[in-house]
Amino acid sequence: MSARDLKGRQMTNQKPVPGYVWMFAGLAIGLFAAFLVYLDKQPAEEVSFTQAVKQELKKAREQKKEELAEQAKNTGATGAKKVENKKPRFEFYTILSELEVFVPEPEIEETKTSSANNSSSPVNQVNAAGKKYLLQAGSFKNQQDAERLKASLALLGVMSSIQSVSLNQDNWHRVRIGPFNNPTQLRETLSTLKQNNIHAMTMELK
Repeated sequence: MSARDLKGRQMTNQKPVPGYVWMFAGLAIGLFAAFLVYLDKQPAEEVSFTQAVKQELKKAREQKKEELAEQAKNTGATGAKKVENKKPRFEFYTILSELEVFVPEPEIEETKTSSANNSSSPVNQVNAAGKKYLLQAGSFKNQQDAERLKASLALLGVMSSIQSVSLNQDNWHRVRIGPFNNPTQLRETLSTLKQNNIHAMTMELK
């Protein structure tokens, strides 16, 4: 056998390099390149221990401020809720722009004096002059508002009626209570309305 034949047989017997070897080699090169990029992006100087402590203290102060602000906000909301709860049980639609007239608290001093002087006699509790009074609790352009007021008065035990009138080409719906010919009953009704933040206007029937 010649030397040329022996060399050719040795080259034929050599096995090719497996593919996974090249894969691992490429992966190692990629990881190394990524590590170099990571190091390149790191800050030039490390944060000292003192600086780290200062940063933590600053964060703690900011967090404390946020907690105090939240507590103040919650306290304000609780206070507003308490004030709201102190409002009367019944709230009625008394916006002046929608009222026909302002309904001030009535003053019937003469009726009160007469009733006080004659309180010992049930017969004398009826107005001797035969006068009758009406209470107007409100006047609305919207009939639904008048109906709501009437329903709320009924919950207070006060019966009322709605009278619709036309004034200056506008329709108004008046919520009225009465008539009363008993001063004591009139005063009691006025007291009930006042306790529930309703200021009615007293009108005398002729």
